[in-house]
Amino acid sequence: MIKDGGIMRLLFANKEFIEYEYQHEKEFEEDIVKNSKELFGKKTIYINIKKRLKGKYGNDSIPDGYLFDYTYEKNPRLYFVENELKGHSVRDHIGPQLLQFALNYKFNMHSLKNIIIESINNLGYNLDSIAVNAGYRNSDDMLTDIISKNDIAIIIPVDEITDELREAKSLFRFKIELLEFKKFVCGDSIQYAFEPFNIDSEVQDGIPSEDIDTIIVPAEKEGFNEEFINNNCWYAISIGINKLDKIKYIAAYQKSPIGAITHYAEISNIDLYKDTGKYIIYFKDKAVELKNPIRLNKNNPSKAPQGRVYTNINKILNAKENTTLDDIF
Repeated sequence: MIKDGGIMRLLFANKEFIEYEYQHEKEFEEDIVKNSKELFGKKTIYINIKKRLKGKYGNDSIPDGYLFDYTYEKNPRLYFVENELKGHSVRDHIGPQLLQFALNYKFNMHSLKNIIIESINNLGYNLDSIAVNAGYRNSDDMLTDIISKNDIAIIIPVDEITDELREAKSLFRFKIELLEFKKFVCGDSIQYAFEPFNIDSEVQDGIPSEDIDTIIVPAEKEGFNEEFINNNCWYAISIGINKLDKIKYIAAYQKSPIGAITHYAEISNIDLYKDTGKYIIYFKDKAVELKNPIRLNKNNPSKAPQGRVYTNINKILNAKENTTLDDIF
């Protein structure tokens, strides 16, 4: 994609697509619903229903929808979804809505649970089967547990993530995921550009979703020595809110000329990094150098991570002299 005078252009299949400017939230929301599986992931259920939640302090709220995510089969989660356009005021519109959702969340636990169960069953899914697979007696027990034990988490699909929106995210104590979703047109042809909520390519095939516990980050020499080694931390990292509670370790892939995973550390905590909308990871102790660095397979140079990827720590700790990145993710 290229940006020309504030207008995004997408070059695809020898055609130039121009960014589409949404005029109405309803139109944007329809595209989110239409692309929900691609945007949120295969093992998610987008519930496109607007039900009023009673206000704990007198102010009712109506989310645009909900996302039930069972990508991690033993740890399903529920998210509020609020579709927004970049022209909406963070101060007067988006911020107050998010606050009301948070205030009304557990106050509406019983009715919210029934809304989710009824809606998912009406969509043709066997929610009781998903619940049993997650270790619950039935869907009622599962939703009661999810809502009662977890703070609210909100996904905001938006046509452009602004600095103001990133800063607002850092001010709320609950989890917020900003998903930029753009539409491009060329005549009657349409293309969409977005980063999925659940990215299958970030995880090695064959690793059960429940076993994901390690994030691998690419690092330049200077930043690696200064932050990873000396300051026992790493930033600024984009991490999906669905993975924040799962990640227990971080490993560093040192870029060329080293071209290998050389160190790992156990994570102490993960915090929002200033007002960037990204995260900083703090280590429990000094990073540990691997006895067997895990090198890039010279016959598969495209495997070098350009962004974060996920794996299981045992794949790193059990690496042999001939283990390559191909074996890790």
